[in-house]
Amino acid sequence: FLRVTVAQVISLAWTLPVGVAIGMNKKTAKIFQPIIQVIASIPATALFPVILSVIIKKSGGLGFASVLLMLMGTQWYLLFNIIAGAMAIPEDLINAADILGLKGLKRWKVLILPSIFPYLLTGMITATGGCWNASIVSEYVHFSGKTVKTIGLGALISEATETGNYPLLLLSTIIMCLVVVGINNSLWKRLYRISEEKFRLDI
Repeated sequence: FLRVTVAQVISLAWTLPVGVAIGMNKKTAKIFQPIIQVIASIPATALFPVILSVIIKKSGGLGFASVLLMLMGTQWYLLFNIIAGAMAIPEDLINAADILGLKGLKRWKVLILPSIFPYLLTGMITATGGCWNASIVSEYVHFSGKTVKTIGLGALISEATETGNYPLLLLSTIIMCLVVVGINNSLWKRLYRISEEKFRLDI
């Protein structure tokens, strides 16, 4: 859970400003969207061996490498949704914000964040699901003839699968499902209701 959260926070830290900057500038969007799509099409697992060779040699652990794989595989969900949200902001609202002199943090608070919130939420939900899937691959790996693992549900699932420990596999899979369902019900559904009630834009 902690690694999933860290990966999401890091993703959000860069995709939010970059996505808004691209989405609110049509010329920039035309240039960068195709480039981003090409980069995003590269499977994160293709770069994972390179990351492992560098990080494990330096730190000897898999924790940070696992977060990086989650990050590389899921940050694009956030970025593309944020870009779409920024591009969907009506010109009338942007012009009104300009007339009112909304700049900096106030512009983000009044115009940008409320406008892109539903898109941002969709991106975060999709990215979180991707992180949980990536944890199965990234927390238990074979590298340089040895098994490297870290503590986590993903590692339990991978190890149980490899060793044929089906009771453990069933239990760990059920726990992961319960965690995901619990987060969906306690967090994402509430945020979706807020999105529908406060940030819906009828044009």
